[in-house]
Amino acid sequence: MDDLKKEIELVIEKTFNILRKGCSETRLVFPTYSNGIRRVCEQELRFVFVEQLKSILEEYNYYYSVETPTIDSYIFSENRKYVKPQSGKGKSASFDLTIKDSNGNNVVIVEFKAKNAHPHEYAKDICKLWNPKERAKFKYLINLFEKIEKGTQKSFEEKLCPNKNKWLPEKNSSEKIIVMAQSLEKNGYKIKEEI
Repeated sequence: MDDLKKEIELVIEKTFNILRKGCSETRLVFPTYSNGIRRVCEQELRFVFVEQLKSILEEYNYYYSVETPTIDSYIFSENRKYVKPQSGKGKSASFDLTIKDSNGNNVVIVEFKAKNAHPHEYAKDICKLWNPKERAKFKYLINLFEKIEKGTQKSFEEKLCPNKNKWLPEKNSSEKIIVMAQSLEKNGYKIKEEI
């Protein structure tokens, strides 16, 4: 399984590199707004990642699923007052992408983000990924930034910290999330850490 982790992380790195180069290695293009500014969002990150994932899926005889329903139910609303799993209450949520073995079991769970989302959005993803009922060998939060400045970097890192992000649930399990984030700038921001 350590080989799989290395291979997944190489795919993530390759995805960031392709996006940094402007997707020249794929047929995907970044759309532009009417003012000519390039749009960078989660969808480009997801599609390039899936394109790069194909060789791993074939090698391990794995499959992937998008917007995969969660096993547990969650409550994420009430005016953003809290985020927590609610077994038997709330509603099923979904994961952006799961990699499954030939028996349909989750091996890898991935949540994608772009730019510097609201703390509540990160809390929802982290809550799901920290939940031990959402079984998988590896869990990733992958974040793409167009560019990042010191204030953005600090803000992002605080959103991953239970002491700083008031919406994050208390971590009560040994579940680990591997956070990998990069900016599209040459020699820009890179982070890889476990939370």
